[in-house]
Amino acid sequence: MSNLSSSYAITHRGVVRQLNEDAHVEINSHSLWVVADGMGGHEAGEVASQLVVDTIKGTVEELTFEELNVSHIVVAIENANRQLNEYSAQYLGSKTAGSTVTVLFIKNEQYYVLWVGDSRAYLLRNGQLQQVSKDHSQINDLIDEGVISVEEAKDHPLSNVITRAVGVTQDVNVDMVQNEVKSGDIFLLCSDGLTGELSDNDIRRSLEPTSIIDSGMALMHSSLVRGAKDNVTCILVKYDKELSNYKSHSFNVQDEATIPLFTK
Repeated sequence: MSNLSSSYAITHRGVVRQLNEDAHVEINSHSLWVVADGMGGHEAGEVASQLVVDTIKGTVEELTFEELNVSHIVVAIENANRQLNEYSAQYLGSKTAGSTVTVLFIKNEQYYVLWVGDSRAYLLRNGQLQQVSKDHSQINDLIDEGVISVEEAKDHPLSNVITRAVGVTQDVNVDMVQNEVKSGDIFLLCSDGLTGELSDNDIRRSLEPTSIIDSGMALMHSSLVRGAKDNVTCILVKYDKELSNYKSHSFNVQDEATIPLFTK
């Protein structure tokens, strides 16, 4: 069955940025969710992230849930990589349109997280939050090598430099984690606009409400209150074996009155 999950998605351009270069999609019928964070400047990032999301969505919806497997998702990301390379060569000259991507796919009581870049996937299980994905970033490499500490990484000048993205090289390597999914698990997919403002402990506290809608609104509110220097997108997915009908809720809160907006 594919309808054992409910989801909630929310996105905002943030306090500083004029464009929202994040993209996302919820395909609850296939138990698949995607967040992408574009880069390239002046709408190129917006094109890149949307192309990645649309390519995955198009691939998935050509198949039944029973037919869909992880290899289809990997191929879709590889196809998006090729299309972005072609787009940059044709329209951007020396510039590059690229995007991160993080995908959650649930099937046969297993979850699969696939990613390229630093958009993250978290899992909250029994009150414990863990980061499932591992950032493809220069900062993460420096931490792994013992050059800097986690605390030093927070305000490091290389904090926005990623080492892998869709569309920036001829070939793209997609990392994946597979594990058992359990009833009550809550997954968070998010762009770095969220994790740039909130610590893992902040995120865990925001996920304490039983409603994923309340949690999503809390995450967005907290990031905006702290200045949201980048676009912020998150998708929350709750897996529940007792759920008989899937539900999805998606909001672009650019003009949502209940979310505080700030200008500089």
